[in-house]
Amino acid sequence: MNSLRTSLALLLVLACMHAQAGVLALAPTSKGNLHVVDTASGNSTVLEAVACCAVQSGTVAADTTNHRVFFVANRSDGADLYAFAYGASPSLTSHPLSGGQRVTHLAYDTLHARLVGLAVTDAGAVEVITVGTGTGTVVVTGTLGASCCTVRAGVAAYAAGQSIFYAVGRRTGDTNDQLLAIAVDTGTLANAYDLGGERIGQLVTDAATLYALSYNTTSALMRPGRFTFAPAFAFAPIGAGTSDCCFVLAGSAAIDHATNRLTALTRASATSGPFAVRSFSLSSGAVTVGKSLTAMGLFEDSASLFDRIFADSFE
Repeated sequence: MNSLRTSLALLLVLACMHAQAGVLALAPTSKGNLHVVDTASGNSTVLEAVACCAVQSGTVAADTTNHRVFFVANRSDGADLYAFAYGASPSLTSHPLSGGQRVTHLAYDTLHARLVGLAVTDAGAVEVITVGTGTGTVVVTGTLGASCCTVRAGVAAYAAGQSIFYAVGRRTGDTNDQLLAIAVDTGTLANAYDLGGERIGQLVTDAATLYALSYNTTSALMRPGRFTFAPAFAFAPIGAGTSDCCFVLAGSAAIDHATNRLTALTRASATSGPFAVRSFSLSSGAVTVGKSLTAMGLFEDSASLFDRIFADSFE
C-alpha cells in the first residue's frame, strides 16, 4: 500500500511539473498547427490551433495578465481575430473582423482592455483602429490619409499610458524614415520624428520608455537603444553594436525583464536560412544568439506556467 501511495504521489508530482515561462512565441508546430512556445526552453502548450492559420505579420498581441495572445488570420473573403488562451484554462476562439480593412499592426492596450492598431483600406489610406477583443468589432478613430503614410510592416509599439501608437514610415515628401506618434483616441498623427540614418527593425515599449533595434547606415552596425523626446528628440544607442547582424523578423520582439534583454527573431543579412532567437542587453548592448525558431511574434509572460510534456521542442 505504501508503495502504491508513493507511486501515485510521484505521478501527481510529475503531472504537475511546470516550467516558468519568459519570452514566449506564437509558432507553428511540425504538423502545421499553432501553439505557444517558450523561446528559451522549448516548452510549449498542449493546446494547439489545428489547421490554422494565415497569420498576418505584425498582428500578434498579448494580454499577459490573462495569459492570452491575439492574432489576425487572413482568409479569401476577409479576416478573423483569434484569441489563444495559453494559461491554466486553455482555449481558442475566433471572431470575424468587421469593416473589411486589412489590419497591418496590432497591440494590446492594458489600460483599456482593447486592441489598438492600424489598418489599410483598398484606396491605400491608413486608418487608426480599435478592435473589440471579444467581438472582432473594428472601430475607426481616424484616417491618416493616402499621403500619410507608407508604414513599415510589423514595426510598431504602443504606449498605453499616453494612448500613443508608434510606427515607422514616411509621409509624402519625407526623405528619411520617421518615427510616427499616432494618437489612438483621436485617430490623428500627433508627431513625426526624423530618424536620419537610423533604420528601425523593431520597436518595444517598457512603461514610458521606447526601445528599438536599429541599423545605422553610417556605421553599418545594428544595436539596441532608447528614444528620448525632451529636450530634443534623439536615439541613444546602447553598446557599440554588431556588424554581423541582421535581418529582423517584423513583429517579433519583447523585453525579457528577468535578464534585462531585448529579444528578437533574426537571421544573418546575407543568408536565407532559419531565424534564430537573438537577445541584446539593454545595459551593455552585448548580443547572445539562441536557438533557431520559426514564429510569428514574441511576447513576455514570466508568470505563465507550461507543462513539460513538450520540453526541448519534443512532440
